[in-house]
Amino acid sequence: MEVTIINDAAAGTTVKPAGRLDTLAANDFDAKTEPLRVNPPKKTVIDCSELEYISSSGLRTFISLLKAHRAAGSELTVVNVSAEILSIFQMTGLSRLFGL
Repeated sequence: MEVTIINDAAAGTTVKPAGRLDTLAANDFDAKTEPLRVNPPKKTVIDCSELEYISSSGLRTFISLLKAHRAAGSELTVVNVSAEILSIFQMTGLSRLFGL
């Protein structure tokens, strides 16, 4: 799993996970996105265009980011979700939480 984080003063922060966000990769994703939980930017986008799979541990990391952003009054959106990943969000009921 690779995670790219792009900070743009005008557009906000983009997080782009690539590969499989499974139980093993969730800890790495958490560590790389920790600054976004501690001090959430006004706007963060998680671009899932290169995400191949997400496990329950991966979903937990997204929820953790969402909670931190909401507590700070910041915006977090999830975009470019494949049909397979969307079905996981729908099965867990998280699609409504993330507006998918």
